[in-house]
Amino acid sequence: YLADPGATFSETDTVARLAKLVTDPHPRVRMEAVRALAKFPSAKSAELVLSAVNTIGADPFLDYAVWLSINELAQPFLAMLESGAWSPDSPAKQGQLEFAMRALDPALAASSVAKILAAKPLTKDGTGPWIELIGAAGSPVEINRLWEQVVARNFTDAALNRSLAALASAARLRNVKPSGDSTRGLPLLSNANLSTRVAFVNLLGAWKNPGAAFAEMVKLAADERALPEVRTAVFAAFRELGAIPPVLGALQPLAAKTSPASVRRAAAVTLASLQPAKFADLALDELAETKNEAEALDLWRGVLATKGAAKEFGAKVGSRTALPPHVASSGLRAAREGAQPDPTLVASLTKLANITTLSPDKLTPAKLKELADLALKVGDPARGERVYRRAELGCTLCHSIGGVGGKVGPDMTSLGAAAPADYLVESLLLPNAKIKEGFHGITVETKDDLEYNGILVRETGQEVVLRNAQNQEVSVAKSNIRKRANAQSSLMPTGLLDTVSESDRNDLISFLSRLGKPGDYDASKGGVARFWRVLPVTHRMDQGGWEKIIKGDLTAKWTAMESGIGNHTWSTLTSQVSGALAKADFTPTNIPPYVTLTSVFVATTFTVAKPGQVALTVDGVTKPELWVNGQKLTKLVNEFPAGTHTVVLRLDGAKLPDSVRLKSTDVSWPLN
Repeated sequence: YLADPGATFSETDTVARLAKLVTDPHPRVRMEAVRALAKFPSAKSAELVLSAVNTIGADPFLDYAVWLSINELAQPFLAMLESGAWSPDSPAKQGQLEFAMRALDPALAASSVAKILAAKPLTKDGTGPWIELIGAAGSPVEINRLWEQVVARNFTDAALNRSLAALASAARLRNVKPSGDSTRGLPLLSNANLSTRVAFVNLLGAWKNPGAAFAEMVKLAADERALPEVRTAVFAAFRELGAIPPVLGALQPLAAKTSPASVRRAAAVTLASLQPAKFADLALDELAETKNEAEALDLWRGVLATKGAAKEFGAKVGSRTALPPHVASSGLRAAREGAQPDPTLVASLTKLANITTLSPDKLTPAKLKELADLALKVGDPARGERVYRRAELGCTLCHSIGGVGGKVGPDMTSLGAAAPADYLVESLLLPNAKIKEGFHGITVETKDDLEYNGILVRETGQEVVLRNAQNQEVSVAKSNIRKRANAQSSLMPTGLLDTVSESDRNDLISFLSRLGKPGDYDASKGGVARFWRVLPVTHRMDQGGWEKIIKGDLTAKWTAMESGIGNHTWSTLTSQVSGALAKADFTPTNIPPYVTLTSVFVATTFTVAKPGQVALTVDGVTKPELWVNGQKLTKLVNEFPAGTHTVVLRLDGAKLPDSVRLKSTDVSWPLN
């Protein structure tokens, strides 16, 4: 009908036709339908536009189209919401309502939220999206009501944590806070729930006025026995409070040599991030004592996120005659991740790391082809996959294969089948030469002197959300943005492979060149579990039984006393491109001689679209022990109802298989 200018349709007919297009398989069609609906202001149009929220996924164009249209349809949408004609009575609709309230002007949305909540008090379990909506659009009246219910302890643990997060969001994005100070929330710092303690500390940072809680925060920061999650949150809150006298006065004694190493290091890095000119040397001394590249990289990123810090550190590093190689190389990577790497810092760290770089002007097309031909001739793709998965390179954080991995850079599933080898070499060695459309970054500088660099995920009237090089979403309040610009370079740092041997580089190129081609490196086939959780189990953990393990409680935790290997919980693990989990990936390396590894449990989920028979296949294990939803399977072909199910597989710790793979074409497997 859109192709026939002479056709005439009533508004009802047109909206009905657009309703079908909103669910079209092609995202461009959905986007155009969403924008067309905005031209027919009605409750039905608003409802149809919001239905597209559930199909946005990672599509920024559809996201923006829905944002525009729901703003244009704000009046009919809010009218049907207030009247009860449309109700968020399902998880899908709750997500739609949250999207709408974040998209609309807060002043407009606040009125509707207030009217609805006046007749609908929050339940103890926080049913519905109302807690998040108070954070997104609630007035000071609703914010005060939420805080009162928090301090009255009239929430379940889960609802309490959501409430603390909503209050923090309201403070950061809209500068709306409850009246009074945080004194009545002090008991939350000793709450039995770890997530609650962390969430409250995060809220104290957002409020920027911890009041009587400040002294307790200092005690937690100084206590090396405090759980790392809590202590990390406290130092992050200090950074958010800024370089005020109480913070600087509390941090400097903690950074003294008499403090425990973990406390001293966090204090030094926080001081350097607040006042880099004054405390850069202190942070460098602590960096020099780190044990590995991952630890050093985390600290470097913390200090270099401050505006002007790279210049200050460049001067300090340049005056040093030595730094441990892993400290220099990790600093080099962190420095190059910035939108405009400081040349003095890069040069000094390159020298201290004793790295020989491939000069860009020598990487001519002929040289790139020569390197590609050599890699294809001598490289080993199996070894190359191990190089690709190295944590210190961060490839899996930025790129996905078969839907699993990061979203910072382009998907790699069919890379080898689509691109010639010399193009791959150029992308690795000269990442700024050709940046793929849709992956250009932006740089945001905040009023509190932080710098963020990343891919734009979404933008509302209140916030800008970026995905940084660590594949983390970072929310920046628009009211706190001093400057915003398009990044001039790729998020993939130059020189990333400078510390990789020539042999490893050849293996990596060989691996990338095979992606998408028939064989073990074709991840497009599907039907295999790729995203897992893994839990090594010791003889001490056996004493407490396996009940919460086989039930698939992925939030379960064990103390150091219970596990014998420190505070312990499930960790994430992704499969190789073939879908197999390699023994090297699920074998723990932290088992002391006096502790016995009895099992390794791996868990994932699968979704059944409609009730029926599901056939599972386990490769690599002769007699697999499997539980689904806590029930042990006696056979691998079973009937399952529609929905999502948790599957747990036990591997014998005394004879771990070389690899294991779980397959089924009857279900959908999770990605990230």
